[in-house]
Amino acid sequence: MENKFKFLTKHSLLKKVKNKWFLIANIIVFIITVGLINIDSVVKFFGGDFNDDVKINIIDNTNYYKEIKNSLVDVSKYVENYKIVINKVSDEKKQKKKLKGTDDILLIINNDEENIFKVDFITDSYVDTMTYQAIVSSLNTAKSNIALANSNIDKNKLAKISKQVEITRSFISNDKSKNEESSRLLLSVLSLIVVLPCFMLIIFLVQMIGAEINEEKSTRGMEIILGNVSAKTHFFSKVLASNIFVILQGILLILYSAVGIFIRKLISPSTSKALITDVASQLDVKEALEVITSSGIINKLGYVIPLIILLIILSFLAYSLLAGILASMTTNMENYQQLQTPLMVISVIGFYLILISTSFPGSLFIKIVSVIPLISVSLAPSMLFSGQITVQILIIAIILLMLLNFILIKYGLRVYKVGILNYSENNLWKKMFKAVKEK
Repeated sequence: MENKFKFLTKHSLLKKVKNKWFLIANIIVFIITVGLINIDSVVKFFGGDFNDDVKINIIDNTNYYKEIKNSLVDVSKYVENYKIVINKVSDEKKQKKKLKGTDDILLIINNDEENIFKVDFITDSYVDTMTYQAIVSSLNTAKSNIALANSNIDKNKLAKISKQVEITRSFISNDKSKNEESSRLLLSVLSLIVVLPCFMLIIFLVQMIGAEINEEKSTRGMEIILGNVSAKTHFFSKVLASNIFVILQGILLILYSAVGIFIRKLISPSTSKALITDVASQLDVKEALEVITSSGIINKLGYVIPLIILLIILSFLAYSLLAGILASMTTNMENYQQLQTPLMVISVIGFYLILISTSFPGSLFIKIVSVIPLISVSLAPSMLFSGQITVQILIIAIILLMLLNFILIKYGLRVYKVGILNYSENNLWKKMFKAVKEK
């Protein structure tokens, strides 16, 4: 049995790996992954005027040009694709003519008795929302500074008013720290990056097992195979081969991402800070590691990461066992597509709960759902790193997954033995329930 099991597992795995579509699909995935990580460089490669400097020309009729310019300098912090250049001009008609066919901006500053000054914002093209809001915010800051300066307030008091508030972050418990708070936020963001590939691999796993089993059933090859090996051997060989293949595909995705990040470092070192989210974009890899290390949470990662990997592997196993059982009950791929829908819905629930968990911190419902098998793989890691659940709850999720896998192996195998050679949909569910009751 062992030799036959190894042969079936190896044959099923090699059948997937040696398939020409595996090579073609991975080439496409590699190109897409590297392209997405370097999407800004890809866009710039095809050209455009987004790299040109954007000029903000100011016609000042108020003598506030210096204060306004100092405030507008901050606009450059909010734009990455181009540089902001600020100039003082005088001829309004001439400047309006120069605007045609450009992305330049003309600001006409006039006195306003009630509001210090008012601004005419003139362009020939549309201005993106980020740039527009940054300019408006800078102008409001300039107005506030001018108003304070004109209010005859003592310079020392004015400096105190303009100075930013000093905030000292502290906790009641001595075992908490600001660095750990920052690292939890960072790790929760990074865990989201891991969740999406896992979600995609689960869908791929479920589809692959169903397609392979239905292919063998549709060609009547199943009768020949089961004439030489037991249904149990066939079932576990499919599950093992599919999981090895998916893990291999996951490792390849990590390698593709690493190549993409390396290429990004080479072609755009100045913008290689964080790639995916606004939070992560504020830290480069070195800074992120420093934050995590200084927080002390790195000591916990020694056992947290293995637990999360175990959670992922057990979840993959549960999904593959369910997929194999459901595939055995169907007579064609169309029927299997209908039966696998609940599995897809369950995985989507976990993904969406992650997105809304930040809006309901401490939610008891989300904490309970985070330990439910099949959903926990999406929800638990992010909840753990964000501090909403503890390691103990993660362990409970793993135990429940083990229990589910035990039930699926014990009772699912009975269903598989009956369904795998069934080619009729008549009384199918009756046969399945009868098989579960039999020992």
